[in-house]
Amino acid sequence: MTSSLDLAFDPDALRKKYRAECDRRVRDDGNAQYQEFKGGFAHYLDDPYVAPSTRAPLTDEVDVVIVGGGLLAGARLREAGVERIRVIEKGGDFGGTWYWNRYPGGCL
Repeated sequence: MTSSLDLAFDPDALRKKYRAECDRRVRDDGNAQYQEFKGGFAHYLDDPYVAPSTRAPLTDEVDVVIVGGGLLAGARLREAGVERIRVIEKGGDFGGTWYWNRYPGGCL
C-alpha cells in the first residue's frame, strides 16, 4: 500500500513487530495456558474494594445490555439517545483497569 503521507515510522516494520508479538502470545494451548483461580489464587476472584452484598434481581426491561466495563460504550449510547441501558460488571464500580489497579500515591 502506498501513500503520499510522510510518516515518521515504517508501517511495514511496525506491522512485522506487532505480528511477532502476537505470535508470541497466541498459543496452541489456548485458554489451557492460564492458571485457574483456585486454591491460593482464589482470593483474586474477590473485589477487595467493596463489601459483599446481595439485592433482589432486577426485572425491568432495557434496550441494551453491556457486559463488563462499558462506561464509554454506555456514554456513547446515551449520547445517541438510548435511555434504557444496563451495565453488568463484576467489580463494585466502573473503571476496568483503573478500578482494579489502585496505584500507591495515585488519585484513586
